[in-house]
Amino acid sequence: MAREYSLAHLSMIAVPPARLADVAAGAGFEWFSLRLTPSPSTGVDHGTLGDDAALERLRSEIDGSGARLLDLEVIRMTGPESVAAATPLLEAAQALGARYVIATVEDADPVRRVDTLAAMAQAAAAHGTALALEFMVFTACPALVDAVDIVRAAEAPNVVVLPDVLHLTRSGGTTDQLAATDAGLLPYAQVCGAQGAGPVIDPSAARAEAARARLLPDEGDLPVRAFVQALPATTILAVEAPLAGQADPQDPQALAHAMMAASRAVSA
Repeated sequence: MAREYSLAHLSMIAVPPARLADVAAGAGFEWFSLRLTPSPSTGVDHGTLGDDAALERLRSEIDGSGARLLDLEVIRMTGPESVAAATPLLEAAQALGARYVIATVEDADPVRRVDTLAAMAQAAAAHGTALALEFMVFTACPALVDAVDIVRAAEAPNVVVLPDVLHLTRSGGTTDQLAATDAGLLPYAQVCGAQGAGPVIDPSAARAEAARARLLPDEGDLPVRAFVQALPATTILAVEAPLAGQADPQDPQALAHAMMAASRAVSA
């Protein structure tokens, strides 16, 4: 079975959602993602949440693109109140046919955050979608082992773990840990390149790098090929590579082709 690929919206966050779907399909991506919540790091807000007419138009445009919507982002789980606050994004996921909604853990309480995730999973299921829990060093779920523990504790069948090679590396995680993770928890993963192959201590520096200072997956020092090799063969590879100065590229199609070529190069 040939591996499939996805184009993450953060790779060119200023490109409008319908245009991104066309760009992804034109570059050979089977999937793409959308960030419909405001992006504080870029100031971009595509403004479709809660607008039924806009979502209906976007669904029609997505259906005509030839690419499928892998995920929407992002739910920030700060506490129990996050479940109700996530309703507009979950409604958008249902309207657009998104397979997953990305969630992050922003609550350090070990019991409460599990309860929140379990309740969020129920809400997601009611909207016909699943959750992908992403770990990052600048959240309350900094590492792969933390994400796996939280997901297992929540005991929700529609929650998976979303590993990103950048966040795995910056958190001090290893590809051996990834290879030992239950394959059923890893339906997709994110790839990119970056300078430096070690962990980071400063969360603010890690956040800045993640938002706007990555490289193409076949560039830099991250162990991207080993990361891909540690994943199940069926895991979709999503390229999330916001390059400096390329949030709104002059030629998004050319950039998408370059991202596809780099993703194929590291998974050959």
